[in-house]
Amino acid sequence: MFDRATRSTSRMPLVALGMALIAIIVAGCGSSSDDKSVPSAGSSAKATKAVVTFSILDDVVQNVGGECVETTVLVGRDGDTHVYQPTPETSVQMAEADLIIANGLGFEPWLDDLYAASGAKGTRVTAMEGVTPLTPAEEGVAADDADEVDPHAWQNPENMRTATITVRDALIKANPACAAVITENAARYDAKLVELNTEIATAVELIPTTQRILVTNHDSLGYFAKQYGFTVETALGAFSTESADPSAARVAKLVDIIRASGVPAIFVENTGGSDLVDRLAQEAGVALAPPLYTDALGPKDSPGGTYIGMMQSNAEVISMSLAGK
Repeated sequence: MFDRATRSTSRMPLVALGMALIAIIVAGCGSSSDDKSVPSAGSSAKATKAVVTFSILDDVVQNVGGECVETTVLVGRDGDTHVYQPTPETSVQMAEADLIIANGLGFEPWLDDLYAASGAKGTRVTAMEGVTPLTPAEEGVAADDADEVDPHAWQNPENMRTATITVRDALIKANPACAAVITENAARYDAKLVELNTEIATAVELIPTTQRILVTNHDSLGYFAKQYGFTVETALGAFSTESADPSAARVAKLVDIIRASGVPAIFVENTGGSDLVDRLAQEAGVALAPPLYTDALGPKDSPGGTYIGMMQSNAEVISMSLAGK
């Protein structure tokens, strides 16, 4: 099953309790922000106020909206949206927002309760509406729910082009006076996404077809794999959802899977690496590649400081690691 389902389900009782507390507290709270809820730079007094659920999507919103949008990010850089816990301050920010922009596809299972508890009136926008989602069966991932889909659609730049259009239209509807600026920004950003897709396709040509296998600790690269001709080995992703340390037999089985795949490297994500993954790499005799940016941007000054930057970095790490360079 996708990692998001296991992580989020275990937290739902806490989320429900948190929502109840928020509903009581919100009326008496003033607005504030922390490192995960930071207004975008360069915003103006007339800017549309938007709450964006996570950092990768926020980068798109800022690129499209420019000075016509002021964003508050719920889950910031290097944050894990799967285990996010709302706060009373967040609820106030939700209540004051003109737009609430989410990924959708089940990525934010806590959002419905948060929206209701906050008394928010802002328009909800699902950025990935219009994207054809991948199912567990299409990715070779076991799932208990036949209706479950992979939410990590941003791992294919073509899907982010669709999200860009959705965000553009929502921002124009919220602020018609900025229509020309938003339209120009969106067109410029879309052109960059087209170029990004070409760059990644060129980069992965370094990898022999037989070695285009992604072994990673989080089932988040299905869209990337389908777009660029990879296979995802999901055994390690399932391992990452286990709450207890795996047995020696389990570790040995995973080492055998890695060896059988024939890959020279395995991967971890920036939001949740593991010492055990390092151990698996050592025992299997393969390299542990630098972390991939999967569910969140990295720090502003890092290669993954923007969506385009993170995808370029991922493509480079994957290409160099699997090509044995």
